[in-house]
Amino acid sequence: MVELLLQPGDKCIDAKVQLYKTMRYILRTLFEKNSIDTVNEAEEWLLDGLVQPPPILSSDEIINIVDRMGEEIARHLESNIADFPTHRKAAIVMLTSDLLHEDLKGNKKVCNHISKSGVPRILCQELLGVSFDWNIVTDAKKEGRIAGVSQAEHVSNYKLFISILTCLTRYGTSESGWIVLSELAVLEILAEMPAFIEPPKELFLKPDTVKTKGTAAHSYANALDLALHFCEQMCTKTKWKKQSLKVLAFIQRIGEVFQQLMRAELDCECLETAKAIVYEISLNDEALIGIIDGDQVLRQLKQGEESKTVKSNARRKYVNVNTTFAAPRQLYSTLQPV
Repeated sequence: MVELLLQPGDKCIDAKVQLYKTMRYILRTLFEKNSIDTVNEAEEWLLDGLVQPPPILSSDEIINIVDRMGEEIARHLESNIADFPTHRKAAIVMLTSDLLHEDLKGNKKVCNHISKSGVPRILCQELLGVSFDWNIVTDAKKEGRIAGVSQAEHVSNYKLFISILTCLTRYGTSESGWIVLSELAVLEILAEMPAFIEPPKELFLKPDTVKTKGTAAHSYANALDLALHFCEQMCTKTKWKKQSLKVLAFIQRIGEVFQQLMRAELDCECLETAKAIVYEISLNDEALIGIIDGDQVLRQLKQGEESKTVKSNARRKYVNVNTTFAAPRQLYSTLQPV
């Protein structure tokens, strides 16, 4: 399939999209077959961007193929991401995300090539132009069909939005990807996106609907959780403190959403992720403690995680480690039992 993907010659966009979907289906099937411990459903794996690749396995043919043909694959992805029309671009972006998942287990040739290309900048420009209505997208999902050009545009923009978030989250796992995303100020872009700062009214009128599939609030909460996992990813490298203030700014920007969820005392993933991020930053970046304690939303999020941590670890003593730029760290790894 990879050789077919890279085969020279002109293919119409529809043919390419079908080829990309077929490749994604194969990757998903092989992922399920080779992953015993995964809890993600088939359709969720390629959309969530949260599954971290395991250590490289020399017997894994997918890794070997992607590694061997990494530069050719990256050049193909680069040219097609640039050339595809916006309303069809989600397919190639999601395939890029899936191939990055395999590339990250090897020598990261695809990641490194993309870092030298204009792909990250193109994706950021697309993010800036994304606009859709959560209710229209949700209605289209419920009906199982798209009625009219206007609704189709909203749905295609939503798919592009999710695909780019997923792709950037995986891309940021690599050192070169993290550097590029930092330079492109992706966190600032997310903080100004209408998709996040204009949540569906349903979330405020009926906050419990964030836990009900098929609602606009649920779709919003899932997308927000993905964005927060991108924020986590930006806190996993040696110089993560250069991004920590921007992460807090993003969380502050949508503070009303978190306040509403906390008032409703809901247990949802996006809220728990936000709590964990703020708590970890408060522990490991002393320069920002004043900002966190001085902001009502950030303080509440930190306190929410603190109370949970105290209850679950009442008899365990923890020490804080890796509080400087000296060594790479993974979020949640800074508290070690002694």
